[in-house]
Amino acid sequence: MGRLLAACILAVSTVASFSVQAQAPAPLPIPLPPAVQTPLSRPLLIGSGEVTGFYYPAAGALCRVLNKEAGGAPACAVLPSSGSAANLKALRSGAVDMALVQAQAAQAAQAGSGPFKEAGAFSELRAVMSLHGESVLVLARQGAGIENISDLKGKRVNLGRPGSFQRAMAEAVLEAVGLSEGDLAPAVELELSEQSPELCEGNVDAAFYAGVHPMPEAEMAVNECDAQPVAIKAKTLDAYVKAHHWITRSSIRKAAYDGLKDDVASLQVRALLVTTTRTDAETVYRWLKAFHGNFSALTHLHPVLRGLGKGETAKDGISIPLHDGADKFYGETGLK
Repeated sequence: MGRLLAACILAVSTVASFSVQAQAPAPLPIPLPPAVQTPLSRPLLIGSGEVTGFYYPAAGALCRVLNKEAGGAPACAVLPSSGSAANLKALRSGAVDMALVQAQAAQAAQAGSGPFKEAGAFSELRAVMSLHGESVLVLARQGAGIENISDLKGKRVNLGRPGSFQRAMAEAVLEAVGLSEGDLAPAVELELSEQSPELCEGNVDAAFYAGVHPMPEAEMAVNECDAQPVAIKAKTLDAYVKAHHWITRSSIRKAAYDGLKDDVASLQVRALLVTTTRTDAETVYRWLKAFHGNFSALTHLHPVLRGLGKGETAKDGISIPLHDGADKFYGETGLK
């Protein structure tokens, strides 16, 4: 009963606060598809992320669509969390019904590898849709002699703290372009907040910035010391992306940072909406029908979702099997 009451309170407060945070446009278009029905006697609970991050408002946008379609009592509530690992734990235990997680974490959790080895394989985990991506921007200081990604060899490069998302993406990029930590001289392990001052002072030659762009830390390096972007390009990229379904090619738009003359080739990891096989296929099908039936409105509820294409939701960065309901929806709509 306590969980139900908390969920209901969260459902109401989430919709209200999200409307302000996202500065949502006019109400979703009318008429709407039939209301989303659920066999649950409580709202659907979706695990998100920190309230100051991007997963929380993205989850709020999804819930807002479901709540609008329900037309009465809230059908969906957003639960803040510390991130992908916490969401996957909550999903496994049944504390939430769906969650936003990074594609790499989803793949590791289903396989029971890496940080999820002790918990064992989460074989019931399924993907519903792919959402926004978090890309890597490599910045080099002026005069470092770094024009191409291969020029990082022998340079002082900050990879980020061990265990951080920044570090994971930096290591993935190095492997993708045929380099390793041992090729650097030496690899540096500064916090994200520390690397731009060190880059501008010449104490490191290059640094990795992983996240949703523009990032304030990267803006500091570009604006204060004219740090230059390094495109992530190599002959080995295609093979790496093909072998690692959780990572995809991307580009950082030139409009993201002052002074960029062109889009910058990059790699990204997607946020995935996931659920489990405990959720029936018809329910997942209705979720997707609601999201895609109001897709323009959905992608304008928060900047992080703008630019998302319908086709991307069905395949980009999806590193685990699709839920049967999602497979049916994407098959019928020709998106798969």
